[in-house]
Amino acid sequence: MTRNYPPWLLGARLLGTAALISGLVVTMQRGVAPLWVGAALIGAFLLLRVGSEWALALLYPDTEGRNRRSAILNTLIAAAVVAFWFYMRGRPF
Repeated sequence: MTRNYPPWLLGARLLGTAALISGLVVTMQRGVAPLWVGAALIGAFLLLRVGSEWALALLYPDTEGRNRRSAILNTLIAAAVVAFWFYMRGRPF
């Protein structure tokens, strides 16, 4: 069985992943940008990536519940990534 995603969800997931990578790079390289830029990028990651996963689960439910389980797993992974970002932000370089 193949899963078909709407194009806007794929775009939101891609942009969320790009925001995560950018937020981590900005945080790890001090002096590149103000600290609030990293926080804004991590916020965009949460909004785009986790939001698109939950939109998929709620707007396009499947009988097996894979979309809902995927949204829950992605939420837990996002929480771990945000905790890592706070760790990296507080770490002295």
